[in-house]
Amino acid sequence: MTMFSELYRLALGATLTLTISADDKTGRMTVNVIPKPRQDAGEPALSTPLVLTATPEEFDAEFVGVLTGYRASHASLAEQALATQELLDAAKSASAKKATGAVAKAQAKTTPAPAAAKPASARSGDDDDEGGGPDDEGGGGSAGGAAAAPVAPAPAPAEDDREPQLFG
Repeated sequence: MTMFSELYRLALGATLTLTISADDKTGRMTVNVIPKPRQDAGEPALSTPLVLTATPEEFDAEFVGVLTGYRASHASLAEQALATQELLDAAKSASAKKATGAVAKAQAKTTPAPAAAKPASARSGDDDDEGGGPDDEGGGGSAGGAAAAPVAPAPAPAEDDREPQLFG
């Protein structure tokens, strides 16, 4: 692969700034490849520049290989950042569902249930006096038949809960 082909592949994921400087005393040059990611993946390492200092002959021999490795690790880092973001989003969603379920459960516990009719086996002995048995649900003209379900009487107060009799 050629240098510009590799730069092109790197530039597909980021805008690149390329700076080159030369030092005539040492015969070396410095090449900076500075990416600016197009999509903010929240990973600062994706903006880390590639800074190389070598002779022109070393750049001719190895720059494309080094650039290929940089691009591969840059792509891998971007994939890792994306995977991490997806995991965080999934965890956030699961946490929100769990919280919603807990709130619904708490509301169900604090909301009183509607009054239900007593089962036939728990009804008072008055049903037997009306000529009906456990199978007779009050139909056929008996008092309180098709009307509202019987309500359990309030329990008698305990001996300690009664009001004191001050005058009698």
